[in-house]
Amino acid sequence: MLPPRIFMTDRHRLPNWQDVLTFLPEGTGVIFRDYDAPDRKKMAERVADICLAQGLILSIAGDPELALGLNAGFHMPEKQAPSLFRHLSRLPVNAFVTLSVHNMRGLISAQHLPVHAILISPVFTTNSHPDAAKLGPVRFASLAKNSPCPVYALGGMSEAQLKRVNSIHTHNLVGYAAIDAFAI
Repeated sequence: MLPPRIFMTDRHRLPNWQDVLTFLPEGTGVIFRDYDAPDRKKMAERVADICLAQGLILSIAGDPELALGLNAGFHMPEKQAPSLFRHLSRLPVNAFVTLSVHNMRGLISAQHLPVHAILISPVFTTNSHPDAAKLGPVRFASLAKNSPCPVYALGGMSEAQLKRVNSIHTHNLVGYAAIDAFAI
């Protein structure tokens, strides 16, 4: 079963990330990013402990070894996917595997990858990538319709934005991923 929401960690934008994790409903997905954390492994271990205690579904972004070591799922950013996909066969069978894409070319590449879901972004203007061209609900829906698997909306997402996206009957949409929407 896919989580309905995914919290993406960002210790710069949400320094109280540990508090956020303890308030997430059971079954929520968590993608641990924080690529530049000087103590990334230790931080990931702390995230994994909290996720286990809270019943959250953890994936590690961009580091298959760390994902394996924590018995976690795995998230591939689109730019890194070509060099990372070969590690997918090493993951546990039940590991939640996701990929982020930004356009049709990314979706075409995804057709050859054994992922459970795709995060399509940015749907709306986002603080993570303020200069990135947003897709908007209509272009997002078009991409989602062509996805080989379920999709999450990413980029400026919240419950209200999810309703906007859903109002155009988006195929394959299972939920959204965000950072700021989970701020407490």
